[in-house]
Amino acid sequence: MNKTPIVVADPPDSRDNEVRPFQIEGQTDAGDVRGRAVRLGTVVDQILKAHDYPDPVARILGEMLVLAGMLGSIMKFDGIVTIQTKSGGPVPMVVADFERRADGIGRLRGYADIDTVKLSAFGKNPSFEGLIGSKSGYMALTIDQGDKMERYQGIVELKGASLSDVARNYFTNSEQTPTEIRLACDKDTVSGFWRAGGIMVQHLARGEEGRERILDRETQEQWDRASILMRSVKTEELLDPQLDLDQLLYRLYHDDGVRVFASEHLVHACRCSRNNLLTALKGFSDDDINHATVDGRIDVNCQFCNTTYSFSPEDVRGD
Repeated sequence: MNKTPIVVADPPDSRDNEVRPFQIEGQTDAGDVRGRAVRLGTVVDQILKAHDYPDPVARILGEMLVLAGMLGSIMKFDGIVTIQTKSGGPVPMVVADFERRADGIGRLRGYADIDTVKLSAFGKNPSFEGLIGSKSGYMALTIDQGDKMERYQGIVELKGASLSDVARNYFTNSEQTPTEIRLACDKDTVSGFWRAGGIMVQHLARGEEGRERILDRETQEQWDRASILMRSVKTEELLDPQLDLDQLLYRLYHDDGVRVFASEHLVHACRCSRNNLLTALKGFSDDDINHATVDGRIDVNCQFCNTTYSFSPEDVRGD
């Protein structure tokens, strides 16, 4: 990884914390192969450092945040995309979500639950399969547009040696969309700050009724080339603060031609608030309020951002 220290605050010209859509131009049917590249700097560092996660767990959550930003940015509407794994392993749940509002900015948050007893049985570098317990788990993708339309959810088994494998299986099995994807997250050895990145290419049918996909036509060779070139990207390239996403895409696809589209900015933002929590607490019974009161206060901790809100019983009862 590049040894240039990573600053805490993004400088004005930073190209971190964005999603860059792109299209590979050198196809027989231009536009069939499209993709997205994601780079996270301060956003992933803020989320991961809100909790004292062991590094292997932090890497998984960081990759999940990249995946949430990548898939959430595909939405053409305001809403929330949530990606969640559940299993019987030492990390029984990992969740990340992306929210877009009217301002067009993507908001990310994430959290990992850890079974410390199970985790203690693993060494310093446990595998993805060991941490997640993939034989007994699943990954769910949920799209929620509020009252605009019915909520969508897709589920895939946690099969694979990495989150990238699981995501690829999801698109193959649930969406029937040929997809290659790479996700990465690691801590900078000089600054100690976390970084994450990812890239995805897909064959997308153009929407004509009955149109064949690229894998069923003579353009198999072009798809193979696009996916092979994507798989050649190095982890260091996905994370390097000195290599912006446009440079990375040019490095991969300059021979074929690559067109980039307007990027979407990503920020870390939790949806918890004192007012929302107070509204929820006001639905508690008197017995529940008494049980939750310790030393005259009711403390509520947000698992996502690790912020603790304190209330008095009088606040909750409206006295």
